[in-house]
Parts: sequence; structure tokens; C-alpha cells
Amino acid sequence: MAIRPRIQLLSTGGTISGFGRTATETAYEYGQIDACDLVATVDGLNHIADVQAETLFEVGSENLGPVQWFKLANRIEELTASDEVDGVVVTHGTDTLEEAAFFLDLVCRPKKPVALTAAMRPATALSADGPANLYQAVLAISTLKLQGPEIFVVMNGQVIPGWQVIKTDSVALSSFCAYPGGAVGQIVNSNLLANGGPGSSPIAGQFHDVLRKGLELPNVDIISLRGGCGNRPILSWDGTDCKGLVIAGFGAGTMPDSLATKLAEISQSGCVVVVSSRLSRVIVLSDTMSPGESDEIIPSGFLNPQKSALLLCLALAVGLNGSDIAKLFSNFSSNL
Repeated sequence: MAIRPRIQLLSTGGTISGFGRTATETAYEYGQIDACDLVATVDGLNHIADVQAETLFEVGSENLGPVQWFKLANRIEELTASDEVDGVVVTHGTDTLEEAAFFLDLVCRPKKPVALTAAMRPATALSADGPANLYQAVLAISTLKLQGPEIFVVMNGQVIPGWQVIKTDSVALSSFCAYPGGAVGQIVNSNLLANGGPGSSPIAGQFHDVLRKGLELPNVDIISLRGGCGNRPILSWDGTDCKGLVIAGFGAGTMPDSLATKLAEISQSGCVVVVSSRLSRVIVLSDTMSPGESDEIIPSGFLNPQKSALLLCLALAVGLNGSDIAKLFSNFSSNL
């Protein structure tokens, strides 16, 4: 009999382990189902892999951030370095799933494949999607077609490079997609149809030292604009302890002239400014944004505000200056 792959499940809570009072209620409590029980509910999982489970956190992902993701990243590194593990699956809430996947891509150097998965409906829902997503995540990293040491997100039958995943809907099962580009695999029944292409970002693992040395991340704020805001968002912003600022601007990075003028002043005070967009599919280039690019005012490329803030945090944590940070962000616009 063939030896089944050994997969370690790390549970962090979220909707996938949520419990509602009835099968049709939208309200539920997250993190109510233990990791081992979660595995036991998935029919056929034991046919494709030997899955061991452990619970790291039991919270909704709105309560997760870099502090918890550092712990998760360290556990991933430990597990993927072990000869007893062939891959790692992480269950995570959907609210900050895209940030968690991007963070792990930037700080981890896993030696085995890692798949994050989640659910849009709690485990008690009439048509819960968690069991299928968990099954497909285990299947994806158990197959020889995806044995690279990369971070993936597996949701709704799609295998997406972790750094590219974005959430585009607050309730639909098809909320997650790859941007830019597309999924690197699709799961049909028990078959993975791989589309090729690596799953890592252009700077995967570049901030491994932040993880290894346990560096503290500096404060970076995000300011989202609205029509008619003028420069009021900056006037009411207290950036005393802020080393970086991300603007979620309009369209391809535009903003009111009065705000652009204020940002130019702020950038001269030592605060690095990144301009992104409030749209879900972002493209901000130096010749599309306002104000114009400088060493301290940087276009985000196709990184949305939340991913831009994470990258800026990590870059500032290792002491990079404005011009070096601009080069980092250019990795996410070089193919546009």
C-alpha cells in the first residue's frame, strides 16, 4: 500500500470552525470546533493523507495580525523543516486571509508546501464550504504537482499563489481570486489540474530576518479617501509615532490637489508614503498617481492598501530607506 503524505493542520479559528445555533442563521461563534474535530468531519480526508491537527488560536481573523502571524510563521518553519511532515495546511478566517498569506510569503522560507484555507460559512451551515475547502487544501499540497516550498491559498476549488490572493466579496463562496494573474491550479472532484507557474512572490522570503530576529514592526497607517475629502484626512491624522503611511486613493492613485501638497510635506519629514487605491484590483504607477513619485512617495503597483502597509512595515523594520523601499515596490509593477 502506498504511503500517504503526512500533513500537519494548524487551526487559527475563523468561520471554518464556527458554530451557529441553526443551519440557516448567519450569526455564529468562531473557533468553536477543535482542530481534530474539524478534520474528523471531512469525509475521505484519510484516504489522501495522514492529517495531524493542532490549534494555535481560536479567534476570528479580525483579531489576528502580525503578532499572531509571527507565531504562525515560526511554527510553519519548524514543521516544514521536519522529516516527519510533507506539508502544512492552515485554517484561517477570511477577513484577513489575504494579509496573512502575503505576510507568510514575505517572511517564511518553508521547505515544504503550505496551503491556507478558510470558509465563508460556518461549519453548522446548511451548505458549509469548510469541509470541501479543507479537503481540497490537503489534496493540493499532497500531490506531486505542487511540491514546491511555496505558500498557496486553496478556496472554492481554486489554488492561488498566497501573495496574489484578494477578497472581493463579503459573503459569496467565490470571494477569493488571484490578482494579478490567475489561479495556478483547479480542483475537480479529487483531481488537481495544475496550470503551472510558481506560487511565490518576486521577493518571497526576503524578510526572513524579521522573523528570525523577532524584529518589532513599526507603526504604519492607512488613510482611505472619499469624494470631497480635500486634505481633511491628513489634517485629522496624528502621525507622531508613524514611520509610514499608505493612502488608499482614487482610481489609479489620484487624490485632491490640496492633499497631494500636504503629502509632499509629510514625506519630507521622514515618513515614507505609499500611494495605493481603494479599488479591489489596484494599479498605481508613478505616472498615474498624484503627487508625483519621489524617494519618499511610492506607487504601490498592484498591491492594495493592506498589502502595501504590510510590505512597508517589514521594509521599515529592517531599516530600508525611501529609495530602497521604492525598489521593493517596483517588483509589484514591473510586469505592467
